[in-house]
Amino acid sequence: MSTIARIMSHALFPVRVDPLKSVEQEAEFSGSIAVSKLDRLQDFLQDDSGEAQVEIQFGHDEQGTALLRGKSHANVRMTCQRCMNPVEVALVTDFELGIVFSDEQAKHLDKQYEPVIAEHESLELLPVIEDELILSLPMYAYHKECGDHELVDTPKEVEKPVETQAPNNPFSVLEQLKKQ
Repeated sequence: MSTIARIMSHALFPVRVDPLKSVEQEAEFSGSIAVSKLDRLQDFLQDDSGEAQVEIQFGHDEQGTALLRGKSHANVRMTCQRCMNPVEVALVTDFELGIVFSDEQAKHLDKQYEPVIAEHESLELLPVIEDELILSLPMYAYHKECGDHELVDTPKEVEKPVETQAPNNPFSVLEQLKKQ
């Protein structure tokens, strides 16, 4: 790793980087991001408290594809879907994204990578990290003690649907004529 990349890794976590230079230098960044700076993530949370710990690396794969690899961890508070009280949830994500500069390049990106579209001299990191944290959200958040007893219970008897008479169809006369 170059001296520049090592120096960059000890700086504050950047909001925006030059993706080409970062890939060329195999730059690494780590730090924390306040959840309060991640507006879209907050839509799923009870409050904006907490921080996300983030580590990212730029580089290439064997085929020369520019990559952004990273991992993040955040403890956030969501609403328990059973008791409606706050519940602490750990969001953990590892990601490997292919850096592209157009929709056309994204179409031709190896299928193992999700694309992240960058401008030639600018890639905003907060939206990328926020997207990955949102993707790591659980489908339903609940306290362990709220969920265990309901998940173990035997299924309730399924009610049979009540058959009802179909409403009058204005084309029923035509259906009868067709049968004749």
